[in-house]
Amino acid sequence: MISKTFGAVLSAAMIASACASAQDAPATPQITMGNGEANMIQIEGLTRSEGVTQFSEVRIDGGEVAFFRGDSVALTFPQVVIEKPGFLVLHPVMDGRPNGDVVSGFTYLDAGTNENVTIRLDTPADPGRGFLVMLHSDVDNDRVLDFVFVEDGVNVEDTAVFEGTRMIAHIFAMPE
Repeated sequence: MISKTFGAVLSAAMIASACASAQDAPATPQITMGNGEANMIQIEGLTRSEGVTQFSEVRIDGGEVAFFRGDSVALTFPQVVIEKPGFLVLHPVMDGRPNGDVVSGFTYLDAGTNENVTIRLDTPADPGRGFLVMLHSDVDNDRVLDFVFVEDGVNVEDTAVFEGTRMIAHIFAMPE
C-alpha cells in the first residue's frame, strides 16, 4: 500500500525555505522541483485534448458483454528526456498540495529523448485544475509502473527520479 511519506516528500518539495531546529544542527538539504541536467520534462507547449474512452467488460457467468463510455482528456508534453527507461506520471493537486497517493495517469518512456509524450486521463479534468507531473525510473525494467511503498516510506519499486536533491517534476495548471 502507498504510504503518506511520498505525500510528505512532495509537500517538502513545495516549501521555499527550511528552518533549522537548533543552531548547531546542519540544515537539511532542501528538496526542489524542476529539470535536471540529464532528465527533463518540457511543460511549455503542453496541449490538452478531450475525447471519449470506450471499453467493454465480459461477464463470465452469463457471457454478457457490457460496453462503457466515458469522457477522457489527453495531455501531450512536447519533449521528455529520461536517462534510464521509466515513466511520466501525473498526480492531482488536492487542497493546494500534490497528492502522491493518487496516480491520475502515466505512460512508459524509453531512455533518451521522447517527443510528443501523451498521458490519457479517463476522468474529466477541467482547464485550470492543478497537477504534478514527474518522472519515475523503471527499476525492475518490466515496463509496468510498480507504485508500491513499504511502511517505513522507502519506495521499493519504481522510484521518483532525482538529480541530487532536485526531483524531476513540475506543478502545472491544466491548459484549455
